[in-house]
Amino acid sequence: MAGLIHPSSLERWQEWQSTRHRARQVKHVVTGALRSRRGTHQLPGLVLHSREGEGSSRLLIGLDSASPTSRSSLLTALPYLLIGVDVLSPAGVDLPELSGPEWTHERIEPATTTDEQRRRLAVVLDKRGIGAVLTLGQHLAAGRAVHQWALATDTASAVVQHRALTPFAPPLPPRTTLLAWSDADAEFYRSGRADVEVRTVGSQLLWQAGKESAEEVEVAGARPVFLGQMHGVELPRRTTAGIATAFCRAEGALYRPHPSEVDVLSRAAHRVMRRRGVEFQDSSVPLHEVGAPVVGIFSTGVLEAAARGIPSWVTGEKVPTWVREFWDRYDMRRWGGDPTPALTAGADEPSRLIAQILEGAG
Repeated sequence: MAGLIHPSSLERWQEWQSTRHRARQVKHVVTGALRSRRGTHQLPGLVLHSREGEGSSRLLIGLDSASPTSRSSLLTALPYLLIGVDVLSPAGVDLPELSGPEWTHERIEPATTTDEQRRRLAVVLDKRGIGAVLTLGQHLAAGRAVHQWALATDTASAVVQHRALTPFAPPLPPRTTLLAWSDADAEFYRSGRADVEVRTVGSQLLWQAGKESAEEVEVAGARPVFLGQMHGVELPRRTTAGIATAFCRAEGALYRPHPSEVDVLSRAAHRVMRRRGVEFQDSSVPLHEVGAPVVGIFSTGVLEAAARGIPSWVTGEKVPTWVREFWDRYDMRRWGGDPTPALTAGADEPSRLIAQILEGAG
């Protein structure tokens, strides 16, 4: 059965990731070495945002980013949670949902070693009565710190699936429950592990997109928009840029760069594409406001567009087998045929289901 390339080892996944996009890695290593020589190398400072609630059990959420995807996946459950909630995030991350008067904020100072960070975090968390933790995974600082603490204290943990899954997704933490979009995704992400339980709750991201359907948007005759993915490590840039260039030239489509396509190599690729006649779309305009058909390779944006009722497709002649399996798992349709149908949504909002599961876990 298909699954992750590294289903259980975070270290091996990190080693694999370090081999991708080497130009970025070299920049980060050099910058880190310079900081270390200056004596400024530290693990990031963290902030614990807290809200009181009913009962004695609390929920701890580990949130590493203020991106719309992260906040949609983790913070939309807040209105449905009656128990007390703590949210651990890196210092400096702006989270408007946690700015109300019911929230307090405690800074956990930066540490120079992982062990020191664990000790500081334990001092803050151990006596709070936390019965369960929730993250997007263990691959970033706050999520990793939360799952390490949960494992050490035998606290129930859960991970919310927040994007369409490729074989290169980071492995799930030990002894956790996956809150998946679908049964197929649950088995794919679990990858045969006996220590991972699964619950299918649906996708909050796509549920919200479905509520923002484009019933009044006229897309007939509009130029297709190709969703850029040069920032990703799953495929070589020559593949993602090559497919995008060929499609845009053949179909008169506009190229929409991903917001993360700001590194030197991506900008160089953009210049080459422009010289070859590819026109670019202003990506500052939200995609759902553009009112045009959407095309991608393996972008979650294709599924979001389909959920909104916007015609969407995938394309790519010479793609690896895993990409075609990805298309099949999400029923993404190839360009030239019928558009991708919206994934089936459950009767209840995923965030409400997540809140019910977590309140029961504590």
